[in-house]
Amino acid sequence: MARATLLDFFHDVTRRRSTFLVYDDGYRTWSYRYDEIAGAAERLAAALHAAGVVKGEAVLLWGENRPEWIAAFWGCLLRGIVVVPVDYRSAPALVDRIGAIGAARLLLAGDDVVVDAVSLAVPRWRLADLLRNRSDAAPGGTAAPVPPAVAITADDTAEIIFTSGATADPKGVIITHRNVLANIVPIEREMTKYRRYIGPFSPIRFLNLLPLSHMFGQAMATFVPPMLGGTVVFMRGLGPDEIVRQIRSRRISVLVSVPKMLDVLREHVSHRFPEVQAPRVPGERWYRRWWRFRRVHRAFGLKFWSAVVGAAPLDPSLEEFWGGLGFLVVQGYGLTETAPIVTLNHPLDARRGSVGKPIHGVEIRIAGDGEILVRGDNVSQGYVGGSADTARTLEDGWLHTGDIGGLDAQGRLYIQGRKKEMIITPEGLNVFPEDVERALLARPGVRDAAVVGRRWQDEERVHAVLVLDDPAALPGVVRDANLQLDDHQKIRSASLWTSSDLPRTDGTRKLKRTALRAWVEAGEQPQDPLGASDDGLLAVLRRFAKGRDQVDDAVTMDELGLSSLERVELLMALEQQFQTIVDEGAFAAARTVGELRVLVAGGSVHGAVSHEAVDAAADARPEPIDFPSWNRSAPAWWLRRLSLPTWILPLGRIYINLSVEGLEHLQGLEGPVVFAANHQSHIDTPAILMALPARWRYATAVAMAKEFFRAHFFPEQHSRTARLTNGLNYYLASLFFNAFPLPQREAGTRQTLRYIGQLLGEGQSLLLFPEGKRTTAGEINPFRAGVGMIASRLGVPVVPIRLIGADRVLHQTAGMATRGRVTIRFGAPLRLQGDDYGALAGQVEAAVRALGDPPQEA
Repeated sequence: MARATLLDFFHDVTRRRSTFLVYDDGYRTWSYRYDEIAGAAERLAAALHAAGVVKGEAVLLWGENRPEWIAAFWGCLLRGIVVVPVDYRSAPALVDRIGAIGAARLLLAGDDVVVDAVSLAVPRWRLADLLRNRSDAAPGGTAAPVPPAVAITADDTAEIIFTSGATADPKGVIITHRNVLANIVPIEREMTKYRRYIGPFSPIRFLNLLPLSHMFGQAMATFVPPMLGGTVVFMRGLGPDEIVRQIRSRRISVLVSVPKMLDVLREHVSHRFPEVQAPRVPGERWYRRWWRFRRVHRAFGLKFWSAVVGAAPLDPSLEEFWGGLGFLVVQGYGLTETAPIVTLNHPLDARRGSVGKPIHGVEIRIAGDGEILVRGDNVSQGYVGGSADTARTLEDGWLHTGDIGGLDAQGRLYIQGRKKEMIITPEGLNVFPEDVERALLARPGVRDAAVVGRRWQDEERVHAVLVLDDPAALPGVVRDANLQLDDHQKIRSASLWTSSDLPRTDGTRKLKRTALRAWVEAGEQPQDPLGASDDGLLAVLRRFAKGRDQVDDAVTMDELGLSSLERVELLMALEQQFQTIVDEGAFAAARTVGELRVLVAGGSVHGAVSHEAVDAAADARPEPIDFPSWNRSAPAWWLRRLSLPTWILPLGRIYINLSVEGLEHLQGLEGPVVFAANHQSHIDTPAILMALPARWRYATAVAMAKEFFRAHFFPEQHSRTARLTNGLNYYLASLFFNAFPLPQREAGTRQTLRYIGQLLGEGQSLLLFPEGKRTTAGEINPFRAGVGMIASRLGVPVVPIRLIGADRVLHQTAGMATRGRVTIRFGAPLRLQGDDYGALAGQVEAAVRALGDPPQEA
């Protein structure tokens, strides 16, 4: 287990062929093995070498949690390149500033960041290209030769973590291989003792909701799970319903998050299961407690047992609540400067209220004023170009944490508060008061300003105390200042100081923040400057509004000019912005921006999903879409496998004289893919299945218009005979053609995309008819944007198919088929990228048209 550098750890754990990383991007699930991540890392390392990025130079890593982030991290380290992670929520201006300070040579960007808004003059590579192409080509373009090895030592810099600052230069904490190894080795040594007992519970799956730009998030994705041969799951969106669904469906064992997420889940569980509010029974046995709350355990899945929290303080009431339900809450203590772990609660010896004992090799001392001091190989040696900052933080090798705490007789650490003035948001992000004060003092009419952390509903929020020339200007001052601040720095509430000067010390004139905080907490009623301001909703809407400079609550959803697919994108953007899940039916029922604001506010992270708002929209909500899963069962597959070649397709050949061209385009192609064909007749599907080679034929799902089966899905509107015949047609099509309903008009697009993503994840290809209707005279109608969205968002190639003559065998006006010649031509696969789904659909349409016009009748 000797580790000289982090690369020793990398080479040991990435030999496995088991699943390492799973990513649910909201549409489709992507899974990657340990060795696949290693391969992607090595390809990136070769591309970086080819691009001239050398050891010691920096690369910005700016993106959401996704498997490619981990691959990029290791790819940089393989070449001795310094990783500079940036939170994906950071403003582009901050990315520019960090890139300038760190002298970044390149930017690796995720899908959820606005790269075009960054002015940094460096190459930009997409993280998504690292794994989805699965070729020898790296993000930079063509394949790169294997570069020569680079000598790496324990004292080489592995990464630089910058503290955010919108108005002042952020500080970069230098983290070496030695710092991180000081965390990894003792934890790995301890886990080795219990590895033999983990077998029956393997694989241990972690749902990691902490940002990878945060060092604890990194540790709980990049280092700790591989020690157990575990699997890490990332997801988009942070709504409680979706989190519970992920935990249950993916059989998660451990949730990794900030404490705030446990608070959101507590509210969610309390609403769904009122029994959790019952008083706890003192001394109750664990199995009795588990049985009493069995509905909660069933909701999460029986494999879920623990939550590991970090990045922000844990409210004791949260620990008590979840512990009372029979779940283990594990917390630790650390800082960016300690890479990041100082103490950790042992899962088998956890003590409520404590953040655990120091890990091996770390020393803790409590100073005379109660401040926690830390020393060990995990402690950073300082900041980028910051000798003064380093001197203030490190004295005689001891790190001054700025936190107040104490040790018990067993060496467990208890956190009692903070000495330094930094504010930690519920999301675990640091806010330095001076940064916010600079933004305030730059506003006209502000005579003085102080920023303190204010407790609100067991959370710490940014609060401003202001001295203004005109007290009535307070909302406008805060609004203007917030425009200059990152989201987590924004002022949430403010107070007016009634005297002419804020309290300051004599001589140094430093703000007396403790006194100011006490004054605020004593009952001074703050004003809410955000009440009438842009709370993020309008900012999101403006990105989607077409040609509208002004968007306000009176604007109707129709006036925004959004297609059904763009509404799905808007829905997901709102969920990402507000860290919640919005009911799709209620969203579809919203008529104006104002109604959408009420819905989003009711479902925000501050109050979980508003069930009242959802219930109010119930009348307008469409019926749930009945997507079949039974037709993919083993018995159904075997029945289809036997029936298609023995009687269904031979029956079709009575009428179809088939000619197939272009099968060479399918050779060497790996599935799944989307087959996109023009639509001429009801015999299109059997004709295409006849043309497909067997390896594609029995692994393809066919999309059929849900509206064609209205009598089945909406029986109350139809006669008994219509219900029976239409229902029989639906079940026969689902069984023998592996078909599923695709809604074309009603709400449910996102639900459909998730189902399609599930099919693709199972290795099923899709057969789509993007026109949405059959031809009348052999013409090709415009392709709908759905095929573009599916191909781009789900990352699958599109194989264009041209049908010629099927309408002459069975025209839509004919009651019976007549024998005729049908030609099917396969085109070269298309790989589509981008957000203009209409234009992408146009590319598919053009490819289908290019496969040839039908022959002219003599």
